[in-house]
Amino acid sequence: MSDVIDTNPDTGSQVLADEIDRSGIRRTFAVWRRHVLVWRKLLWPSMASNIANPVLILFAFGFGLGAVIDQLEGVAYLAFVLPGMMAYSAMFSVSFESTISAYARFQMQRTWDAVLATPVGLRELLLGELLWSVTKGMIATVSVLVVGWLWGGVISTPGALLGLFAVLLGSFCFGACGLLATAYAKSWELFNYFFTFWVTPMFVFSGVFFEVDRFPDFIQWAVWFFPMTHLIEVVRPLTLDQPLALGNVLLHIAYMVVMTVVAFELAYRKFARRLFD
Repeated sequence: MSDVIDTNPDTGSQVLADEIDRSGIRRTFAVWRRHVLVWRKLLWPSMASNIANPVLILFAFGFGLGAVIDQLEGVAYLAFVLPGMMAYSAMFSVSFESTISAYARFQMQRTWDAVLATPVGLRELLLGELLWSVTKGMIATVSVLVVGWLWGGVISTPGALLGLFAVLLGSFCFGACGLLATAYAKSWELFNYFFTFWVTPMFVFSGVFFEVDRFPDFIQWAVWFFPMTHLIEVVRPLTLDQPLALGNVLLHIAYMVVMTVVAFELAYRKFARRLFD
């Protein structure tokens, strides 16, 4: 029996498009794998900053402040603060990796120039950077969750595991925002503004240690701009086994998704101008 040759141009175009998509995914994961191989050589210093730091904060506030505040919102303070620390650990690790580390690879080490000299395109490079920063954030988050679970800070284990998916989504948002800051950075000094006016306010005001409604009204309105406020509003009820309205969840998720897409596209366009114009 002779082979049947498909002469339909639409079919051929679809096959080519599918192959290009698969190649793009492979190149994105090649960038991610490159970072994994480098990270294996720097494993312990990385663990000290990305895992030990949030765990120490969880211990200090969960037990230190928890000795003063026995309960908050009807639950033990350690259980209350754990979801906030899960979100914070992801936010800090992802933000650091997508700014300081990414800028070093882009500007100082010229790693991006070497990668772009291969078939990897700029969008695939940025997606690989984003995926790697999210990986670092999830490692830190899972570590905090495990420590909190061992200390008895997890009320609902299934809810906490489900909350990890929300943290994963939030991590993509944090990473995209970090890449956007890196795209505009011309020196290390710009990151002082990023961490002072972006990372620190989320850590202090987004509900990590207290409910947002304890702050003045103008702060309560302002903190809803930060993606971590929306993330905590999803993760905390899940971890504490509290009711969570589906409509509110969808709104929080939609906000983080929109911010992720917008920040990533703006970062891509800015990097394209800096690298190729």
